[in-house]
Amino acid sequence: MALRWWWSAKIWFTILNKMKIPTSWISKTGKNKRDGYYEDTEDFSILPQEKIQAVCAFCYYDGKYVIVKNGPHWEPVAGHVEPGEAPEQALIREIKEESNMKVLKTFPVGYLYIKEVDIYQTLYLCLVEPFGPFTADPDGGVTEIKLIPPADLTKYVAWGDTALLMTDKCERLLKKLAL
Repeated sequence: MALRWWWSAKIWFTILNKMKIPTSWISKTGKNKRDGYYEDTEDFSILPQEKIQAVCAFCYYDGKYVIVKNGPHWEPVAGHVEPGEAPEQALIREIKEESNMKVLKTFPVGYLYIKEVDIYQTLYLCLVEPFGPFTADPDGGVTEIKLIPPADLTKYVAWGDTALLMTDKCERLLKKLAL
């Protein structure tokens, strides 16, 4: 009986990871409800590159995730893609600016499509290490960073019910890498 349940759950989870999962969440300001969908992928070339306007990094260092305090919220490192910048360049820049971490390796996790503004945010698992102590974000948004255990990550990812899919994908990638 337990084997049957496990197999059904595995099939269901596989199906979910190959679909666009509708989701909604409240913006950081708390004023706007955002609607869109999440899709698990390892290939961002399937997306219209000009519509990738934001990146998010699940930074992993020394067995823990790096999160940043941006205003009143704790969250993964994230930011906008600047004009003329590739998403991967934006990812590396945002991680350095917001956490003073060096990117060692990146792994695509998936993406969020944000319907109201017709843009994509690409999501990555990033293996990182500190350049040195965190001093300040040049933009002034991030005021602190902290390392949290993997079990606490979903407390800081505010993307509705898809947060579990994203964080589970990160954990599966880490297990595959034996980290």
